[in-house]
Amino acid sequence: MRKWKKTKILQSRQNQCILLLFLLITVIHAIAWNSRVFADWYRLYVFPVLTGLPARLSGLFRGSVGEVLIGAGICLVILEIVLLPFFLIRRSRLYRYRFRNVRLVCWILLYIYGTETLHCYVLYHATTLEEQYFNQAAAYGAKDLVNAYVQVVTKANELSEKVKRTADGTAVYHGTLGQLYQDCVLAMRRQGKTYPYLAGYYPNPKPIHASYFMSQQYLLGIYFPFTMEANYNTVMYPVNLPATVCHEYSHLKGIILEDEANFFGFLACIESDDAYLQYSGYLSVLGYLSRQVQKSVPEEIRKTLPAANEQVRKDDIFLTQEQWEQVEKKAVFSTEAVNQATNAFLETNLTMNGITDGMQSYSRVVRLVVRYYGDIDTK
Repeated sequence: MRKWKKTKILQSRQNQCILLLFLLITVIHAIAWNSRVFADWYRLYVFPVLTGLPARLSGLFRGSVGEVLIGAGICLVILEIVLLPFFLIRRSRLYRYRFRNVRLVCWILLYIYGTETLHCYVLYHATTLEEQYFNQAAAYGAKDLVNAYVQVVTKANELSEKVKRTADGTAVYHGTLGQLYQDCVLAMRRQGKTYPYLAGYYPNPKPIHASYFMSQQYLLGIYFPFTMEANYNTVMYPVNLPATVCHEYSHLKGIILEDEANFFGFLACIESDDAYLQYSGYLSVLGYLSRQVQKSVPEEIRKTLPAANEQVRKDDIFLTQEQWEQVEKKAVFSTEAVNQATNAFLETNLTMNGITDGMQSYSRVVRLVVRYYGDIDTK
């Protein structure tokens, strides 16, 4: 009778460690898929502890560590391709080269899989904000939608006259960038009194160096779960920044659903003490509400509703025409191709994590805003 022997691959302690960690992470992912109680407990008690150190470490650097790592990864792939022919010629070194590189790739992939799972994928299965804090039994209709829309557009019109502007009419913050960061942190911490998972430490948000490319993807901001950073597009129209930062800060606190992050970007800003943040918050949901009103409210009622004034319409943009021209001037790939690729990736990522309506889920923020104003009116 033959004795069973371990394969050479599993004789290595490193390889055993890689396999065990992979299995452990997969088990945690599987439990989250099947237990909302576990996902809620994880988000409230484990996630803040697990992510506190990487958030503080990456926070020591002014630039985006995640962006640097992505760049380094691309360079590593290019280097491997360039060096491979050399090792193929010198076959005596080929085995050692392949063995070391495969192991390095395994560690990198394990790190990505682990951080994406523990800092992102598990959180998709937690109780939703609407289930936890709003009365789902109370249905809402066109009247409630109109009420929310009127309040948002009215406040946006008022605030459009109060914010500081440059000579060309661009809405800008009245202080330094550092002060704006701190205002956003204070706004989020204030929400932590009602929503416990939003309390605690926040690092400074990080500007993305490749913001022109980011603009081609129509992205205002991005959350890097492998470095626990909130990143933002430096090219976008300035008034988008506060709501974008608060949106990405929400992800840092375990709010992974995009509609909920949109809501907290809105809520943190409008309940802050700063007019510029408030204006940013109202503008961040105005488009979603306007489109839903256009779709759901009869024309005879729409004609009676207040409209966004000319200044609000000018400010409610992603990029100005001049900024788009700069983006296209610096583009390596066509914006259409980049945007399509990004949309395909986001759609796949969302649906694979149980968000069946994919990118359409972003617009679910309308439900949350309507619920929010409905709760205020009943208090």
